Amino acid sequence: MGDSGVGKSSLLRVLAGLWLSGEGTIKRPQRQQLLFLPQRPYMPIGSLRSQLLYPDINNEMEDGRLLELLEKVNLPNLQDKFGDLNTVEDWTKVLSLGEQQRLAFARLFATEPRYAMLDEATSALDSKNEEQLYRQLQKTSIPFISVGHRSSLLKYHQQVLILKKNGLWELKKINEVIES
Repeated sequence: MGDSGVGKSSLLRVLAGLWLSGEGTIKRPQRQQLLFLPQRPYMPIGSLRSQLLYPDINNEMEDGRLLELLEKVNLPNLQDKFGDLNTVEDWTKVLSLGEQQRLAFARLFATEPRYAMLDEATSALDSKNEEQLYRQLQKTSIPFISVGHRSSLLKYHQQVLILKKNGLWELKKINEVIES
């Protein structure tokens, strides 16, 4: 948490290994064990199947499982809308940002990374969809870190790192933040 511009997204990108410049030491899992979900998900031109399985596009997950994932993220008709799982599209042009964010969560559930970093990954969603996705994520064994502006995200976490100006920060238990 913290005001705009204090470095929340920057910190998450460093932790995820996406930014390598700077000084200091960060001990973290290997990059291939992390999945980073940004506010605007990476959606290369390709099939719906490849979107669901990215970055492991060689994964041979069965169609039925992929359709279950679309259902899980409240996109049950996406395959029908575009023909089938192998239809190639420029997904950034045919899906709203909210649909892209839900598809990115389906990707998270499909790839089951060791850790997930969520950078305003539900910013384009209504509260109902946001709650559904976070509740689904809590049912997995995937530890996750979120950056967001909505206080509604607090209930899905045990601790909150509050970033302040001039590099100051504070780590609080969630109940301390909710009570204050």
